[in-house]
Amino acid sequence: MSAYIEPLKTALLIFPFLALFISSFFFIYEYRKFGRFIISRAIILYSFVFYLLCAYFLVILPLPPISEVAHYGGPHYELHLGASLHNFLSQTVLKIDDPSTYLPAMRQGVFLEPVFNVLLLLPFGVYLRYFFGFSLKKTILASFLLSLFFELTQLTGLYFIYPRNYRLADVNDLFHNTLGGTLGYLVEPLFALLLPTREKLEEIAYEKGKDVTLFRRFAAFLLDWFIIYFFTFVLTVVLRLVTNSYSDKYFDSPLWYFVTILVYFIFFNYLLNGQTLGKKIVRIRVVENNHQHITLKALFIRYGLLYLIYGGIGQIGALFAPLIGDSNHFLVGIASFITIGATIIQFLFVINVLWAVIRKKRQLFYEKRSGTYVISTILKKEI
Repeated sequence: MSAYIEPLKTALLIFPFLALFISSFFFIYEYRKFGRFIISRAIILYSFVFYLLCAYFLVILPLPPISEVAHYGGPHYELHLGASLHNFLSQTVLKIDDPSTYLPAMRQGVFLEPVFNVLLLLPFGVYLRYFFGFSLKKTILASFLLSLFFELTQLTGLYFIYPRNYRLADVNDLFHNTLGGTLGYLVEPLFALLLPTREKLEEIAYEKGKDVTLFRRFAAFLLDWFIIYFFTFVLTVVLRLVTNSYSDKYFDSPLWYFVTILVYFIFFNYLLNGQTLGKKIVRIRVVENNHQHITLKALFIRYGLLYLIYGGIGQIGALFAPLIGDSNHFLVGIASFITIGATIIQFLFVINVLWAVIRKKRQLFYEKRSGTYVISTILKKEI
C-alpha cells in the first residue's frame, strides 16, 4: 500500500496550485453560465479536480528512473479478461467456512488490486450523476474512456517518456474501473441525501446571477481592454511590417485613445444595443431608462464621463508627469499642478466605486447622469 500512499502525499503537496489552475477553467465556465461565483458549486468543482488529480497520480506514481525501466522485462499488457478473478481464486487464502481467513484474504494483493480499481472510479460516477447530471449510459461511457486514458498512459510509458511501460496495462483494470464508475452512479442517491440537489444549486446560482455585481462589470472591463490592446498590438505589427519602420509608435497618442473610446465603447455599443465583446462574454448589457434600444446620447454621456473626461484627464496627467523633472521651474509647477489634479480626480473615482461597494449600490455617478444601468442577459431557460 505504500506505493499508493506516496502518490496521495504528492497530490496533497501540489494540489493547492495545480488544482486551482485546472479548476479556473471550470470556474470561468460556471461564472459565464450563471453570472456569479457560487461558493458551494466551486467547492464541489474543486473537490472533483482534487479527486481526478489523486486518481491520476495513483496511476502514474511512483516514477522509477528511466535507466531502470530500460532494463525491465515481462509483458507490456494483459488482454485476458478474467485474469484477476483467476488469480484471486488460485492464490487467495480465503475459506468461506473459516472466518479467521477473511482478514488475511482481504490483505492480499489479489483482493486489494481489483477492489482498489473498482473504488478508484466510484467517486467519478457519483460526481457525474450528482453535479453534471449524466445518465447511466453516459456515466458508463465516461468511466470507460477515463479508464482507457489511464491504461494508455501506462501502456505508452507515460506518453513515451519512458522506453517502455513501467506498469502493466490490464484489460481487467479497464473493466473494474468502468464497474466502479457505474456503481458510483447507482449509489449517488445515498450521497445526495446529505447535499442540496443539483437543481437547487442551479436555482440559487440563477437567482444570484440576476444581480449584476461590480466584480462582473470589472471582468467585462478587463476583457474589453484586453481585446483593444490585442487588436492594437496586431495592427502595430502589421503596420511595422508594411512600412518597415520599427521606431514609430503608431497608437501611443491621446488621439488614438479618444478614437478607441468613440468607436468601441460608443458606436460599437450602440450597434449591439448596449453590449461590447467583453459584456457579451460575461453576459451583461447596458440599458437606458424607458428605452428599448439604448441611444447614442446616453452612450456619449455614460462613456464620455467615464473615459473621455475621467480617462482623458488621466491621459493628460500622464503626458505632463515626465515634465516634473524639467529644468524650467515654471513648467515644473504647471506639470505638478496638472498631474496632482489628475491623480486626485482618479482617486475620487476609486472612492466612488468603493463607496458603491460598501453601500451595495450598483449605479455609479456616470450611470446616474446618463440614465443607464447594467442588467444580466442570462435567461433561466438556458440553465
